[in-house]
Amino acid sequence: MNETEFKRHSRRLLFAWIALVALMLTSLGSAYVPLGIGNAFAGLAIAIAKSAIIAVLFMRLARASTMVRITAATALATWLLLIGLSSVDYATRPHDPAEMQPASSWAW
Repeated sequence: MNETEFKRHSRRLLFAWIALVALMLTSLGSAYVPLGIGNAFAGLAIAIAKSAIIAVLFMRLARASTMVRITAATALATWLLLIGLSSVDYATRPHDPAEMQPASSWAW
């Protein structure tokens, strides 16, 4: 690796680090802003951006072999399937509060 390649590689890593730290601080800041359901969407958007930075710069999926790309796509599809199944489970659960047992009926 010559000096220009080293500088270019170091610059890319520095920009990735700055971007990840900025996204971390954005995530921290969004936790203190009352956005309601928007906090969940902001958190997901930030997580997707972080994952994209990691996948492109550190995992080098753009230049990876076909097998590595297939493995990454399979992992993403499995993750999306699990999120979908969890969403269906959450959506079909009853939201009634559980009955409380009175304190006098406890057998000590």
